Amino acid sequence: MGAQTILVVEDEFLIRFMLADSLREIGYQVLEAADGDEGFEILMSGQVIDLIITDVRMPGAIDGMELTRRSKSLAPARPVIVCSADLFKSQSHPADEFLAKPYTIEALAGLIARLIGDPWQKSSQNHGA
Repeated sequence: MGAQTILVVEDEFLIRFMLADSLREIGYQVLEAADGDEGFEILMSGQVIDLIITDVRMPGAIDGMELTRRSKSLAPARPVIVCSADLFKSQSHPADEFLAKPYTIEALAGLIARLIGDPWQKSSQNHGA
């Protein structure tokens, strides 16, 4: 049994790098995508992904909102955390949680643990694509 896998979708390299590095230090496996298009390709690859963290505004055809919708259509139980400096929660948006930028890694880690458990805890739900 291995660590749970998180897909981080963030177009700002330094934010993506620091977030992915911090999550790896905690014990999660992390996949990285520079935009929603790349994130969707990873979702479609068949890789098991337990949770997605995505920015809202990114270059390309797929932004964070559309990536969330597509993820939920593939695996409705897979949690998605949307991070944005322009925080809002729409009734029509399928994200599980919204996190305002800037945020602390501690706040994010607590949110992740609540949604999918600790890094080495087997998820009770099948979130795979």
